[in-house]
Amino acid sequence: SKVDEEALMAAVLEAGADDMQDNDDTWEVLTAPEAFEAVREAVVKLEVEPVSAAVAMVPFEYVKLTGREAQSMLKLMDVLEDHEDIQHVWSNFDVDEKEIEASLT
Repeated sequence: SKVDEEALMAAVLEAGADDMQDNDDTWEVLTAPEAFEAVREAVVKLEVEPVSAAVAMVPFEYVKLTGREAQSMLKLMDVLEDHEDIQHVWSNFDVDEKEIEASLT
């Protein structure tokens, strides 16, 4: 269902969302965890099927990493994500695409 941007914005803000961002072909709605279910229900009530809906840790600021720091952090993230006892891993670092490619070789 195609929904009007203003109607969607009004519905999610009324339900408790903090912000709504246009990502070209999708909308990203940010909300506090305690308002998550009410906001999700407001979206569904408008006959909009969410592509995904999840509570996640979203950093306010990102830290740019390069060189050895970037490589070390990418290795650590890989180990943590592969650990059987860890369900979710969040981070606040930003690594250049070249650094990521270098870590794969």
